[in-house]
Amino acid sequence: MKLFYKIIIICGATIISVFLLLATSITIYMTYKIPLNNYRLMLFQNDFRQNIKSFHPDQSELITEVAEVGNWADGTYCEFLAGQIRSSTLPKEELEKIYPYDFFTAGVHFFDGNEQFGSPWYELREKHLKDYKLKEGENVYLVWKSKTDYNTSGDIRCD
Repeated sequence: MKLFYKIIIICGATIISVFLLLATSITIYMTYKIPLNNYRLMLFQNDFRQNIKSFHPDQSELITEVAEVGNWADGTYCEFLAGQIRSSTLPKEELEKIYPYDFFTAGVHFFDGNEQFGSPWYELREKHLKDYKLKEGENVYLVWKSKTDYNTSGDIRCD
């Protein structure tokens, strides 16, 4: 009877060990690139900050900066987004002309409360502007740039 219990304990310990080894391997595979992508995002954000500062009009004020890693498109790239949420009394049309614009990699998005639930713009508004009080005659906007050169494997935020 003691031999039976020893076999049960050994089999149980083996199963638990194999499960823990698999779980650890999967976790490492899904997260090993996170520190590298965080570093790349920091460099990307610093580059964005340096390149965009000469474009800001005097009538514009920084609310907060944005730096995100995620997957907002087709699922084959790890995307970086760097930006600044700003406020200005200038008209939207004038602000759109000031900043560099490319529909896929850079642009200006105005937060007007009509963002679709589940869209990246809605998520950014909820995350960064939840308690912001809009002033009369003010436009709140995100000037942004994105980069999609990185493979999704190794960073769970991109899957």
